[in-house]
Amino acid sequence: MGFTLIELLVVVSVIALLIALLMPALQKARRMGQAVVCRSHLQQWGQVFHLYALDNESRLPQSVEGRGLSAQEAYWIGATLPYYRDKKIRFCPVTRVVRDGPANRSQGGTLACWGPFDPATSGNWWADFDTGSYGLNEWCSSPPSGVASFWGFPSEKAWRTIGVRGAVNVPMFMDCVYVDVFPEDDNTPLEDEPPPYEWNNAWGDWGFEAMRLTCIDRHNGAINSAFLDGSAASVPLRALWRLKWHKSFNTNNPMTGSDADWPKWLSSFRDRY
Repeated sequence: MGFTLIELLVVVSVIALLIALLMPALQKARRMGQAVVCRSHLQQWGQVFHLYALDNESRLPQSVEGRGLSAQEAYWIGATLPYYRDKKIRFCPVTRVVRDGPANRSQGGTLACWGPFDPATSGNWWADFDTGSYGLNEWCSSPPSGVASFWGFPSEKAWRTIGVRGAVNVPMFMDCVYVDVFPEDDNTPLEDEPPPYEWNNAWGDWGFEAMRLTCIDRHNGAINSAFLDGSAASVPLRALWRLKWHKSFNTNNPMTGSDADWPKWLSSFRDRY
């Protein structure tokens, strides 16, 4: 027995309604799955840095040239290359590459990869690693002894080794719009949520309001991070200010107090993890 046109339209309407009802749940499940994969990537990165440290007297990558290492060998991008093969762990699965060619100071975005970079030196620093979704907490570096500062920042604040007390609260490698950051306890969040596929270094740069580069709503009000002890976890955005980014980082800062003035886009997120 055939169907009338009205009956077919009713069936199509019901199917469309069911799809509309199910789509948000499916999208949420997909994002949750991507967040789990991202955490797995960062767990692997935690092991990568630990393997490097085991081969280098517990020291972290030194970030700047010295001790017989060139700048490329010392920087985390070059230093870690021998310790993994799967290039997929460079990318958070919710992000995508948005540039066709290299650019200087090539930031990413909440859902965009940073890079590719236009090398500032004669040697191509980025030939083997030109884009990604994660960034290093540069305070997790081991600058050469006798060097008072690296990249213009005081060496005395650097953790230097993996064997430090409270390493589980030291973020090392995380979701980020740039390759590295130097967060400070007086950094503040952006007043407005950044657009998903772009970044402007006037909003924040690696040494200027650097926390903003990792305070991005990539995973439902949180980012994923590998910690200095090798673990990985989801960190609510407002909890970022409670972590021990460098040796002198004051976790009792204005953004962790009961009277902290959070922008509207962050106000509903948790402040502890």
